[in-house]
Amino acid sequence: MRDAGRWARDKDWTDRDLEEAKLSVFQGVDAPESVSQEGMTRFLSGIDEDMEQKKREQLLDVKKEEVRDVAQRYLVEGMGAAWIAVLGEKEDWVKESEGWEIKSMELSKPSESAGASDLGAGDLDHD
Repeated sequence: MRDAGRWARDKDWTDRDLEEAKLSVFQGVDAPESVSQEGMTRFLSGIDEDMEQKKREQLLDVKKEEVRDVAQRYLVEGMGAAWIAVLGEKEDWVKESEGWEIKSMELSKPSESAGASDLGAGDLDHD
């Protein structure tokens, strides 16, 4: 993961690479939203349609040199003192002897905490 910034900075970006990267970004930016989700996003963020359109245009205008500059500034230099957390099941290749610090985040057993399975049929009734 730490080499991702150097990879992006040093990559010989072709026009096709850059266009594919932009398309990938736009899949998230322009992903369909429900009307209520779109309204809530606008209400909470204060971002209107004009601002969203300006962001789209700026993304479309990104140049290879800008990708390299941002990778250097934020992913290479900016990650120097950063910590990375990976959540999930421990894999065999993750070894403390190779620099990994492993922390267990085991949750209490279901019988020790109240959960949906502890509710009775009448617990959800509304008057």
